[in-house]
Amino acid sequence: MKAIDIHCHIQHEKFAPDREEVIEEARQKMEFLIVAGANPEWNRGAITLSEAHKGFIYSVIGMQPVDCVKRTDKEFEEEIEFIRKNAKKIVGIGEIGLDYHWIKDEKERKIQRERFEKLLSLAEELKLPVVIHSWDAEAEAVEMLSKHKLAAVVMHCFSGPKEVMEKALTLGYYISFSTAIAFSKTAKKLARDCPLERMVVETDAPYLDPAKGINMPWNTAIVVKKIAEAKRIDENEVLLKVIENSKKIFCI
Repeated sequence: MKAIDIHCHIQHEKFAPDREEVIEEARQKMEFLIVAGANPEWNRGAITLSEAHKGFIYSVIGMQPVDCVKRTDKEFEEEIEFIRKNAKKIVGIGEIGLDYHWIKDEKERKIQRERFEKLLSLAEELKLPVVIHSWDAEAEAVEMLSKHKLAAVVMHCFSGPKEVMEKALTLGYYISFSTAIAFSKTAKKLARDCPLERMVVETDAPYLDPAKGINMPWNTAIVVKKIAEAKRIDENEVLLKVIENSKKIFCI
């Protein structure tokens, strides 16, 4: 059975020297993958890849919270309009959210929250699922999400407290486990406690490579293996369910 990856960045410059070779290898090993935007350049790169490889590569586009605070109001509004105009080419909005790990200044955090609200309202308007970045801001992100009626919510690379995960699950959200599970005890414990019905898998490639190099989309096979070990169930059972969940979320 082939792997999937619901969140990778193969438009990243690290893939530039051999991107087509990586995509060709992914086709051999994977059923599909989703390229995630995070800023204007990556958003356009994600759409270009999904348009060039229809039926295999899909895209989500958004404004990552650390990037959000760097943009002027005009730049941000222009990107909102770009997302709106390209809604039919994408399967979700992301990554969007809050980041209190890198952003410590309260004024910048306030800008993050305001822009996150606008992006959530856009997702409601377009009836698209959202992919949420919430590093060290998980509780607040879930609280803000709970006030919106969203098509679906994926907590990307989730590493927050168990009680926040439980609240997210109560709200019907999905928890995305990345290749960090290969080296993170926290991720292993969260995977043990998260219902399989609410799990999806990702690499966040080129980041989070267990071998400390450039991560590859098919390394979600490692994630599936680690989830199976944590839950003491068969790997195929995990893979079947995360594929089913992913197709449901993103209407693939």
